[in-house]
Amino acid sequence: MKTKTKRLPKSIRFGGTRLRHGVHQSTPPQPDGVRRINDRCVEIETYANLTLGGTAGFIGSTLLISPILSIFFTFFLGATPERLLGMIIAMPALPLLAVIFYFASGAHRCRGAFIRINRITRKIYFIHNKNPKHMHILDWNGIEGFAGFIPIFSSHGYTTRHPLYLIGIDHALDPPSEVFAACGNAGAITGDQSARSLWTYLQHFMANGPEDLPKPDVRPSNLSRREATLLPYKEWADDVRQQFRTPRDWILSPVTILIALFLLVFDAYPESFEAWLQYNVPHLKFPHQNDVLCGFAEKRKAIIRVNGVKVDQ
Repeated sequence: MKTKTKRLPKSIRFGGTRLRHGVHQSTPPQPDGVRRINDRCVEIETYANLTLGGTAGFIGSTLLISPILSIFFTFFLGATPERLLGMIIAMPALPLLAVIFYFASGAHRCRGAFIRINRITRKIYFIHNKNPKHMHILDWNGIEGFAGFIPIFSSHGYTTRHPLYLIGIDHALDPPSEVFAACGNAGAITGDQSARSLWTYLQHFMANGPEDLPKPDVRPSNLSRREATLLPYKEWADDVRQQFRTPRDWILSPVTILIALFLLVFDAYPESFEAWLQYNVPHLKFPHQNDVLCGFAEKRKAIIRVNGVKVDQ
């Protein structure tokens, strides 16, 4: 008797847009969310990495925003002893809430995971944060691609996220179950554009390999905690310098500087705080056999010993 496949709730696909297979896509390929790539495999950041990292960065944001709001309200409402006491008591509330959310999300234990798509085996491999002992293996040819739709309501208003959903059947589960992996740039501002461009990128990679595809940004590895913390500020400074190349750029400098300051406070600073806080928190690792299969196994240096003593190379 054939076992019936367990399907995902219909709500997963609600509001999303189904994407078709094939290299003839309407959106140009972009490595949105691609971490690294070789001739055999492409490795992608998951949506969970973004959300888990965001909880860490949110702590840093609240440490900055909370005193600013207190000063703002004190200035406009008047600095009476009662109000000052109330501000002092209320100031730690928002950072404390952020810390609670950070631990509740599990971000202190895991920074997230990655998705690997192998063009030789035609398989997708990924490990879910909630079940780190099981590696899902899905057939690429049976994958449904969706530009997802995640509505988000917060105190700042309403926004939407549009990660790329890769939906397939894991036949190793009992019963065989439909699972999905969310990946790529979340597309909070550009809508589903990033999901579509990543899908196009994957279609071209699976058909033709990495040739003629834009390369993902290479972030330095093996950084110290201090270097990792300062890296977002260095990238921010480099971006600012790129904005002042022509005389016309200097004419627009008041607007450019305001945007740069906004990005410094709400982008570079939270990312820097996240790098500092999460420095020793690991990502989920693939089995070594999969590292070898996908061409991502680290090459180990040979250990040379003289009379039993290790010699540095």
